[in-house]
Amino acid sequence: MKPIRHAVRVFLIKDNKVIVIKYKSNDVYQNGYLDIPGGKIEDNENAKEAAVREFKEETGILIKNLCPIGNLVVEYPERIFDFKLFISSAYEGTPQSFSENDSMWYPVQDALNYSKIFPSIQLLKLYNQSHIDLKFTCDSKHNILSQKKLF
Repeated sequence: MKPIRHAVRVFLIKDNKVIVIKYKSNDVYQNGYLDIPGGKIEDNENAKEAAVREFKEETGILIKNLCPIGNLVVEYPERIFDFKLFISSAYEGTPQSFSENDSMWYPVQDALNYSKIFPSIQLLKLYNQSHIDLKFTCDSKHNILSQKKLF
């Protein structure tokens, strides 16, 4: 049985731009990749608390008025990620750089066309829908092999 990691992703979108993070890493399967900010839900917090904390840690921005928009399950050969998804357009602060990643405003269409993306970036095609419940099956290089609705 594959380990499951419960996590969050937060879409901060304004004027057809989205906040993304770009990883800095020695890992070839992570370095230079774009992702939507978020991370692991800790044992002592709920998904919304994790979303606010992780967004601040990865971007320097305090996210406000989070609205839940669904779930994304991403299954890799070695593990599964179960993401709670949120969206917002209210915030305080500006994107910052950290030792692990840079954060920045990025045009939505450019993010979708960027060559090195994590699967969550593909949800930018769907963010204006009222609810998202999807499962992506991916290879170890983050390529989506299949997609299906969860419910």
